[in-house]
Amino acid sequence: MKSLTWALAASFLLCTALPGRASEPDPSANAPDKVSKMQALEEKGDLARARKDYSVAEVYYNAALRLDRQSPVLYNKLGTVKLKQQDFKAARKAFEQAYKRDPKNFVAQNNLGAVAYLQKKYKLAVNHFKQALALDESSAAAHLNLAEAWLSLNEYDHAMTEYTRALELNADILSGSNEGIQARIRTPEQRARIDYLLAKAYAKRGNLDGALEYLRRAKESNYPELRRVYTDQEFAALWKDPRLEKIVKR
Repeated sequence: MKSLTWALAASFLLCTALPGRASEPDPSANAPDKVSKMQALEEKGDLARARKDYSVAEVYYNAALRLDRQSPVLYNKLGTVKLKQQDFKAARKAFEQAYKRDPKNFVAQNNLGAVAYLQKKYKLAVNHFKQALALDESSAAAHLNLAEAWLSLNEYDHAMTEYTRALELNADILSGSNEGIQARIRTPEQRARIDYLLAKAYAKRGNLDGALEYLRRAKESNYPELRRVYTDQEFAALWKDPRLEKIVKR
């Protein structure tokens, strides 16, 4: 299992970036019609964003929006680069424009949640992530985002419900898969508790290797209730496993 980095990742934002480089912005680039010009500008914005040249990407996306003011995709991409520049007000405005043009836009609601989260407005983030999941309950990334927001409010039970659902939808979501975020734990105590709870979630799913990995992490973080592993029924399949005793002595 890949090591989990406990830091917030910008993959909160579910837009696809294209690799490569872009030339300087040229809204009048040769193109046969308005649609192809808009698409060409969007693609150049994607290229600039892929190389983390966010100010250039912003110029391209704004130029594309001048040709198509009704595109929720373009507003989402503009919000993405504004968020990368830590311009939360502009990012939120762009995501709101995306949602206004498409009220069923799951990505826009998820991204609004990301803005609220990064501004430490955790209750607002929870509301946005819930709205995103009302539009697409099958998104492991949104469940993981919601888990992180609940965790920041010290709502452990709610957080674990969302972590568990995220794992049901994507077993690799916590190992840095390209679908979701990476969780940020604020204190060593929080990290240790969540490591133990994640071990329990993995064990419940029958993923014993995953359970053992997170028990090791809980031990490294000095989780004080680690011996509960021998009373919590979710770990019953491991009780006779010598690998468990190497982590937790009976």
